[in-house]
Amino acid sequence: ALGMGAFVALYNAAGFRLAAPPLDLSPAAASLVFLSYAMGTVSSAAAGRLAGRLGRTPALVTALAVTVAGSVLTAHGSLPVVALGFAVLTAGFFAAHAIANAWATAEASPQARGRAAGLYTLCYYLGSGAGGTAGGIVYGHAGWTWLIVLTSAWLVLAAVAVLATRRRPARAFG
Repeated sequence: ALGMGAFVALYNAAGFRLAAPPLDLSPAAASLVFLSYAMGTVSSAAAGRLAGRLGRTPALVTALAVTVAGSVLTAHGSLPVVALGFAVLTAGFFAAHAIANAWATAEASPQARGRAAGLYTLCYYLGSGAGGTAGGIVYGHAGWTWLIVLTSAWLVLAAVAVLATRRRPARAFG
């Protein structure tokens, strides 16, 4: 929920960020930021291999850190750096989503995998709604930099939660 909330909050405000000074893009040019979603296709496919090589916990924490790094790059005043930032944050988010989604069902007993997937999806979309709304409010009142601070805090909190669950003994869901 935290990762999706951060991702949606950033993309909801992206058009406004790109149309504002110093970038001053037209709405049509600003909408090209969504081409960064192509990075999600690449990173989702690579995420499974990364999790297999590093383990789920380090891979997920790394993906969340990449998302934060990308969001920080979007604060720059140069369009190429901002575009790179959106590509990096999108790649990180989609990798994190792929790892977390697979993890949620892998930890469930075979009989409960459908419920685990449903619960994951519910949290994913609750995060989207709540994060998108909260992010819009923060952006509207405080600007892009504070939106990055907020969403980075959510992503760090998500990483802390992942690390905290690693220390607990595994239990089957269901």
